[in-house]
Amino acid sequence: MKDIFVDNDAATNFTNPVDAGYKQFFAWLFEKGVLVVSQKLLVEYTRTCVGGSGGSNIGVLINHLTKTPGRLIKIPKADLDAFAIPKHIVRHLQSNRADHVHIKTVLLSTRKYAITQDAGLLQDINYYPGHNSRAVNRPEKIDYSG
Repeated sequence: MKDIFVDNDAATNFTNPVDAGYKQFFAWLFEKGVLVVSQKLLVEYTRTCVGGSGGSNIGVLINHLTKTPGRLIKIPKADLDAFAIPKHIVRHLQSNRADHVHIKTVLLSTRKYAITQDAGLLQDINYYPGHNSRAVNRPEKIDYSG
């Protein structure tokens, strides 16, 4: 499964006109990719991208993926709650506590890929012990289609 997590700060780049890297990534995600989300991330998308003045196409993408079974993977709240980040790891995380659900979402996904512009979240995903997860700040820095 070619799944990927796209943080809210990166999804704001799905605006018109998008830059070349995000345009190609959006086209792949629209046609072939699988978006991994949590309820919290869907709320963030709605608040800042869909309902806001950003003009993002994330709403169009989510609507399209929802219509195709298996293309929008929502990690259940019970699974997120069951994934406990040990206190000795929490002390070293650089992202804010509100973003820890995003770490869990990525780590519970199939490929454990993420695109985020949040430096702390990027660091936490890339260096979370015991998981081979990968986060980047630009779509062209990861082999999302492979």
